Amino acid sequence: MPAPEDGLGLGIETGGTGSSWCLSASSGAIVARGEMEPMTGHVFTLAEHERVAGIFARLASEIAGIGRPEAIVAGITGLGPESAVTAVFSGILATAFGCSEDGILVVDDMWLGYRARFAPGEGIIVYSGTGAIGYHLNAEGEIIRAGGRGVLIDDGGSAAWIAAEALRRLLRREDEAPGSGWDSTLGHALAQALGGASWDAVRTYVYGGDRGSLGLLARAVAAGAEAGDATAIDIFTQAGEELARLALALRAHIGAKPVVLCGRAATLSPLIAQRFQVLVAPPVAQDEMQVDVPGCAARLACELAHANEKRF
Repeated sequence: MPAPEDGLGLGIETGGTGSSWCLSASSGAIVARGEMEPMTGHVFTLAEHERVAGIFARLASEIAGIGRPEAIVAGITGLGPESAVTAVFSGILATAFGCSEDGILVVDDMWLGYRARFAPGEGIIVYSGTGAIGYHLNAEGEIIRAGGRGVLIDDGGSAAWIAAEALRRLLRREDEAPGSGWDSTLGHALAQALGGASWDAVRTYVYGGDRGSLGLLARAVAAGAEAGDATAIDIFTQAGEELARLALALRAHIGAKPVVLCGRAATLSPLIAQRFQVLVAPPVAQDEMQVDVPGCAARLACELAHANEKRF
């Protein structure tokens, strides 16, 4: 339990396949942390608004025995820099935790991921999760992006792109030689994940779910690559090329800053980082899997609480 004089800061990081939180004392000590259901900034329907509000209400109840956070910093995936959804999330969090919106900072999850790795102006991050984006935060606070336009347009190199590319290649192979796609190593891995080896299984899974569930199929592609499937291996090599393109696009604007490749999808196969590092000339920084993004958010929340105390 934190000491009575310790204020609490709550950090939240959301994602399309999972979300996490961290509660920190102003002393810097981590008080508690945990996982939550996935969520994005796409709260465009009443049903999704209520679902997100319910998730935060349950989190508030879970940590009520520890104490009420004085400030909250939340990194929300899919949140644009001038999105009206920022105010929506601020309102939901204020209601759930009973705190003033002055003590709530809602930011793009990429802004938070950047701050966990670099000071403003220092480098570039290329993130591959359910989606993919290249991101730089300059010393003046301006955000410069490459990619990150969603799976319906691009997101090359992301988990959703890897899965869609595998299905596209498999189904085209089926068109040309029925049975040959599903009978491959990759086909067997995908069929197990889909619950069947048929167009109906693909259609039900892909169009009955969302981008997060599509992204989960990338694990089956990884299993295929690990087993030596040539198509899966080529997809991961191409994923590395797609992600390298984001880094190179940003360097064309801001110069040869250090680049970090990060995100869970980037670790699905070593082929991604290998190809990425070939194409992106040094400096390429090694991303440490120990980077604690929710912990960074919690620390920033404590700083926000302290700044508010001085202001008032």
